[in-house]
Amino acid sequence: MQAGHIGLALAIAAVDPRPETFAVVFAAQFLPNADSLVIRAGLARPDFHGTYSHSLLFIALVWGVALLALGPFLGALAGASILAHVVADIPTDTGIPLLLPFSRRRFSFNLWTNTGYWGGEMFRGYYAQKWARVLEGGVFLAVLLIYGARALLGTEVA
Repeated sequence: MQAGHIGLALAIAAVDPRPETFAVVFAAQFLPNADSLVIRAGLARPDFHGTYSHSLLFIALVWGVALLALGPFLGALAGASILAHVVADIPTDTGIPLLLPFSRRRFSFNLWTNTGYWGGEMFRGYYAQKWARVLEGGVFLAVLLIYGARALLGTEVA
């Protein structure tokens, strides 16, 4: 999932639409992809992307740190956001090694082909695939419904 991570973060942040909530949720949503920066810096091979930073152990560690550092509410939203990121990446054909470092087995729904981790070619290849557009369209439709309902109920996003 590419831009869909933005939609997931917006949906989670709708629980409490304050600036600090958006900051925490967006940071957590994109933290698993920080491994791309390590690759771009030449410190790891391209196949490092989507490994340890997409494991249940990583999620648990970050969630625990977030709970301690941010308190129960924002910590829980940060944990939910990082978990949502990893779940959203499972449909790729390469899968996600959820059980690292204990097992290298990859879990996948195999709905679309992995087109890389960086750049315009990755985006073009990804969005050329039907399921990528369908699932991300669904995420953004949910975001519109959530924020539309908030507006109709008089709880507009600040």
